[in-house]
Formats: sequence, structure tokens, C-alpha cells
Amino acid sequence: MIYRIPLEKPCIKSDSFISREFYIVAYSAYDPLESDCYLVNQKMTHSAVNRETYHISNIAEWFHVFPHVDITFSSVNATFDPNNSAYLEALGIIIAIPGFYLILTLLAFLIFFLCRCCDSSFKRKRKITPLKWTLGFFAILCCGALAVGLYGNETAHKGIGEIESSTRNISDVVSSVKNQSIKIESLLNDDVNQDLKKLDGLFNAISNETSKFFLKNCLDYLQDNVSIGSNKINDISHKVDNLNLQALPDIIDEVEFIRWPATIGLLCLLILLCLTLIWGVIKHSRCLLILFSVFGLLSVVICWVLVSMYVGICVAGSDFCLDPEPFLYQQANGVVETGVLTYYIHCDEKSQDPFNKAVAEGMKAMQNVKETLEQVNVVVLALHDNIQVIEETLAHLSDHVNQTEKLLNAIIKVVNCDHINAEYKSALESACTYTLEGTAFMLVSAVGSGLLFTVLIWVASHTWIHIRKKPPVEHVDEEDPFLPPTSSMSGARRNRETYGSTGFRPRSSHTPPQTPYFNMSLNGHGANHEDHNYLHGRYTPPPAPDADLTCATKF
Repeated sequence: MIYRIPLEKPCIKSDSFISREFYIVAYSAYDPLESDCYLVNQKMTHSAVNRETYHISNIAEWFHVFPHVDITFSSVNATFDPNNSAYLEALGIIIAIPGFYLILTLLAFLIFFLCRCCDSSFKRKRKITPLKWTLGFFAILCCGALAVGLYGNETAHKGIGEIESSTRNISDVVSSVKNQSIKIESLLNDDVNQDLKKLDGLFNAISNETSKFFLKNCLDYLQDNVSIGSNKINDISHKVDNLNLQALPDIIDEVEFIRWPATIGLLCLLILLCLTLIWGVIKHSRCLLILFSVFGLLSVVICWVLVSMYVGICVAGSDFCLDPEPFLYQQANGVVETGVLTYYIHCDEKSQDPFNKAVAEGMKAMQNVKETLEQVNVVVLALHDNIQVIEETLAHLSDHVNQTEKLLNAIIKVVNCDHINAEYKSALESACTYTLEGTAFMLVSAVGSGLLFTVLIWVASHTWIHIRKKPPVEHVDEEDPFLPPTSSMSGARRNRETYGSTGFRPRSSHTPPQTPYFNMSLNGHGANHEDHNYLHGRYTPPPAPDADLTCATKF
């Protein structure tokens, strides 16, 4: 397949079967100004190959096209390379964009609150019903945005779990190869060699020189083949001896064990904060609205910090998913042979098995040992010197050789690329679909929540400032003339004032009972003129019941 790209300058035709090294050599022969052409061809080739190898989410391609520029706004190669300072600088700029927006938001809030402190128009009473409906609507939207984050967290958790399982299976395969190689080396170097030394002593005691010469030659041949088998097994073990993947799944499991519940707890706390706002709107609570405004600012900071983290993970993960091989080869340098990594990554007809030669020669050596032992058994049966001891030793040696052959067959099945390549594809698909898509959902959730919390804080600050405290209700005894009058007493007082000033009774008033005039001096209770004037008029209290009874008795 050939990709042709219409550009001003001719590009290198990129065939899917051409190796990465060819691109480097071909690129070095061209002018550096044609580097964009090279990068386009390289990306299209790797993307096409990866599409055929494992499934990649469309989100990966969308994040991969994010501009990768350095501090001078020069374009940077988007291939995932954490050891490249230029790539890290470009990734850091992408991560810093949400942080810069957060700083602007906090400055805007500072200016807004300063203006509210200096504004005196809020003392005028206003209707806050539209503001309360707005708060309720956006609070429900914010809860929905946070729920999207919970869904993304579960999706990412599923993908990370599959990555951990696949890497653990690959680690188990590598450990199995190492363990079986150690067992074979132990059998050949200890048990088999010990049996051969014992046979050497037994063969020296044979009186028949012809048989003795033949058996000694067979013994030397056995020792040579055992040595060859041991060396080949050592070669197999040496190819993966420095490769240790046991720590990788353990680290993934420990990080996910903390990340998953922590994300759920954080999102649930933010949802609880939104529900607190809704409850404050329903209860018309000034305290709850102020509480939301304070913690809402902290929520805005948390949301935009999460945005920075998630956007960095999405961009870096997308760069890795579209071209993971450069990073894998870089990490494998000095740890495992390039041929071994290529064999397990591609696992096709063109991939050469790096273990095939060593395993085949080891199997051939064990087969030669078995055939030689059969010839030795035939010769030993014709002897009469220590025949029983020789037969027991040969049987013991034959058992060890059979065990070695079984372990070699098991290694052949284990080192086959089919199993490891399937786990490799499963890990990449989980990383580039479930994990990446889940992180993208959490990114969208964090962006939406950050914007909605900003709106909610702004509206809540306009709302709670117009909520006034209701004065406490005073329970007053209406019959007590020395306490503040209630509304009913005030009405009665207004009626009395109207009657006293006009000389006429209002229509709604009742005719008071007629009491005769009583002179206080007749009863012997004289009062000065000042007290009489003070009590005269509208402040005159009604006559006491005892006085009425006295008057009735006297008259």
C-alpha cells in the first residue's frame, strides 16, 4: 500500500512493509525542510499498521492532533518520548493551559467580590425568585456533569484492570521461562552429570577392552551433548534474564487501588455540595448559600487541576497509542534483545523466532543423548561386570533426560509468540479504548463542572446578599398596658384617638357601659390636681372593678 500526499514538495512514498530504519536513512538524504513530509508519512504508516494490529479509539486520533509546540511556538514531534525534553516541554504547555484559565477565573472572582463590597445598591430589596430557579437548574446540571465523571471513572477502571491482568500474564510467561530454564540447567549440570560420572567409574571396571572402549566413547558423546543442551538452555535464559515485569502489574494495582475510590469519593463530595446548594435554595437559607460560595471556590480549583491532569494523560496516552513501538524499544534497550521484542510485538510470518535455534539445538542434543543411551543399553546387556548397577544408573539417567525433554517442550510452548502477542494486543486495546475513553469522559466532566461551579458561585453571591434575617416574633400580653402594643391594641388605640378628637363614636365601636360620676374626695381618697390632669384624656385607664362595686353600694 502506498500513501500519496499532495504537498508542495514531493514526499517519500511510504510502503507499509518498509521498516522504520528505511525511513530514517531516506529522511537523512533529504533536506531538513522536508521533515514535515517525513513525519506525515511516518504517522500514516504507523497508524495504518496499528489499526490492523489492535483497535484504537477515535479519541486517540483527536487528542494526537493537538498542537505540540515548545515555548517558541515551534512544532515538536508528537511521538511519545518522555525522555525528550522538547516533547515534555510541549506536553507541559498543554497541561498549563487549564491552569492559566484557573488563574484568570480566580482574578475575576477577586474583582467581582471587591466590587460587591463597594456596591451599596444591594441594600435595596429585590426579587430573588429567578436567581433561585437559576441556581437550582445549574446545580442539577452540575450533578449531571459529575455523574459523567463517575461513568468515566468506571470505564477507566475497567481498562486499567485489563491492563494489569495482561501485564501480569506476560510477567508470568517470562517467569515461567526463567524457572523452567533453571530446572533444566539443574538437571543437566547436577543430576545428569552426576550419573555420567558414576557411569565413567563403572565403565573403567569393565574387563572387556573392546566394550570398554566403545562405552567410553559413548560416554564422551553423552557428555558433549549434555554440555550443548546446557549451553543452549543458558542462551534461552540469557535472552530474558534481565527482563523483570513483576513490579509493573503490582504498581498498576496499587495505584488503581487508591485512584479509583479516591475519584469516586471526590466526585461524591462535589455532588453533595451541589445538593447542599439546592437545599439552601429550598430553605431560603443564607448560611447554606454562603457555605456553598466558600467551598465552591475550592471546587473550582479542584476541577481545573483535574482538567490539567486529565488533558495531559489524554494527549500523552494518544501519542503512545498511535505509535508505541519507539517507546518500547527505548525502554527495552539493554534489558532485552531487540529481536526478542520485535518477535513478540509483531508475531507474524516475517518475524524470526529468536529462541528457535537454541531450542532446536537443545532438543537435538537431548535426542542424541537418548539414542546413545539405547546403544549403551544394548552393549551393557552383553556384559557380566556390575550389570545390575550399570542398568540402574542408566535407568536413572534416562529418567533425567526424559524430564529435561519435557521441560524443553514446555519452553517451546511458552516462548511461542502467540500467547504474549495476544496479551500485548489486549493491553494496548484496553489502554487505547477503555482507559483513554474513560479519562476523556472524566476530562469533559471536570471541564463542565468547573464552568458550572463558576456560574453557581456568581449567582449564589447575588442571591444570598439579598436574603435578610427575619426579626424574632415577640409574644406580648395584650391586657398588659405597660408592654409594647400589638396590632390589635394599636387598632383599638386608633379608634379611641379618633373618637376623642372628633367627639363622635365610630360606627364600629360599641357603647361603653354607663358608670356614674364618683368624686374621689367623698371616699376619703384625695388626689392632687397633677395626678388628675395626668390621667385625664386618652391615657385614663378603665375603672377598676372594686371602684365600680363601691360606687354601686353608695348610690
